[in-house]
Amino acid sequence: MVAVISGDFSEEAAAAYESLQRQMGLIAEAQRQRVKLTASASVRDGRVTATVNADGLLIETVFADDIDELSYAEIAAAVTEATQQAAAEVAQKSAELVAPLREERARRPKLSEMIPGLADVEAMMPVAPPVPTVVPDPEDAEVAADPVLEFENVEEVDRAAGRGRSNPPVSGSTW
Repeated sequence: MVAVISGDFSEEAAAAYESLQRQMGLIAEAQRQRVKLTASASVRDGRVTATVNADGLLIETVFADDIDELSYAEIAAAVTEATQQAAAEVAQKSAELVAPLREERARRPKLSEMIPGLADVEAMMPVAPPVPTVVPDPEDAEVAADPVLEFENVEEVDRAAGRGRSNPPVSGSTW
């Protein structure tokens, strides 16, 4: 398939480039702000407090002086609960931080809109399944098959046909 480029392409391309430059500035600033994000959550009447970083990783756990009133199982469950609450909070903060980026991207024309016939790559992106917040039961675990990528307009290459050339393959014994 041959894409047809309209006469307005250069104007559209210039506007897209300007929008891309704005987007890169917003991304850089969001990245600088994001690395500073933390969130904390306390559970069991403040006996357990967990603090996570911007990636939702536990970076600090604090137990109150009366932690000995809880059993080990209650403490373990409390650490998990507090960590998950803090991770959810930092995820919300991250989402708020990138909201202007998403708004800017939504205003920017897609390349597929500027070049008729070009596939919309964004629409082809697979959606990641949600990550569980509990330990999965091994008996219930279902291994999802990776989607098969199919490409159009490709050329089949016979790798065996390349043998016998004057230039040996990279894995050849002459290396």
